[in-house]
Amino acid sequence: MKAANYLNIIADQLLPYMAFVFPTGNGIFHQDNAPCHKARIVLEWFEEHTNEFHLMSLPPNSPDLNPMEHIWDVMERQLRAQTPPCPNLDFA
Repeated sequence: MKAANYLNIIADQLLPYMAFVFPTGNGIFHQDNAPCHKARIVLEWFEEHTNEFHLMSLPPNSPDLNPMEHIWDVMERQLRAQTPPCPNLDFA
């Protein structure tokens, strides 16, 4: 997704939603580090709207905050533990 498209979505959808749910401006919005989320125009937009809600910052590589990484880890461990091992799996 291009940053301009993402910016249109947050301006048209997120801003009214946050204003409705958090009318005092105490809401927190969380996004990952996708390139369109970190684009200059998007970050500048969030800076302009800090009175309406806060943007939660996220470290660049934080698998602990991404539950999907934990799910993949569990699945890989279970596949590796299969007896007999699955013949068509290649774990690089």
